[in-house]
Amino acid sequence: MNRPEALNALSKGMFRELEANLRDASKDRTVSSIIIKGEGRAFSAGLDVKEVSGFVSRQEARNFVYSLVKPFWKRFLESEKPPAYGAGAEIALASDMVVASTESTFAFSGGRVGALCCISAAFGQFAMVGRKVVEMNLTGTPITADEARSHGLVNYVEENTHLRERVDQLLSEMRNVSPISNASFKRIRRSLFTTRVVDLAHRELFRTITSPDFVKGATAFKEKTHPEYYQ
Repeated sequence: MNRPEALNALSKGMFRELEANLRDASKDRTVSSIIIKGEGRAFSAGLDVKEVSGFVSRQEARNFVYSLVKPFWKRFLESEKPPAYGAGAEIALASDMVVASTESTFAFSGGRVGALCCISAAFGQFAMVGRKVVEMNLTGTPITADEARSHGLVNYVEENTHLRERVDQLLSEMRNVSPISNASFKRIRRSLFTTRVVDLAHRELFRTITSPDFVKGATAFKEKTHPEYYQ
C-alpha cells in the first residue's frame, strides 16, 4: 500500500486497487502466497476519514460500502492463497499469519470517529484470545505489538530490520505443506464466516458512516479535537 503521506489510509482508490490485485493474484497459478505491506512509517491508518466524511449523499456512502468495501473483504476472506504478512488492525485480523514490527500498535478505533470496525466485530472471536477484541472496539484503545501477540492478533514481533527475514522463513516453511491441503484448511475455516454475518457487518458500517455521530467524529478528527458524543 503506497500512500505514505496519508499513512496508507484506506480510500476509495485503495479499496478498488487492493481488491483488483487480490483478484489477479488469486487467478494466477504461479502465485502461492500474497504479502501485504505498507510503504512508509505506517501499515495503514484505517479508513480514510477525510474522504468518507466528504460524501455528499447517502447514495454515495452506500456505493462506497457495497461497491468497494464489501467486495474487498469478500475477495480477502475468500482468497485461498494466504496473505502471509499484514500489520493493520482489521487486515491483520483477517490475515492467515501476521508479522509485526516492534514499533507497531494496533487499534480497532473506528468508533472514535463515529464509524465502525465491522470485520473485527464479525470475526474477531475466531482470531483473538479472550475478550480483548470487545474491549478494543468499545474503547478504541491501542495495544502494542507484544500485547497483540499475547491476544492472538499477531504471530511474530520482530525488529524492522528482521521483518522480511521472518516472512521469508514462514513462506519457506509453508512450502513443506501441500497447497491443496492449505486450500482445504482455508475453506473449512472460511465456512465460519457466514453471509448473514458479513451482510450485517456492512449494514452496520453504512449505518454508522451516515449517522450524526460520524459527522461529529469526522469533524473533530479533521480539527484535531475530541468529539463529545455524550452530552
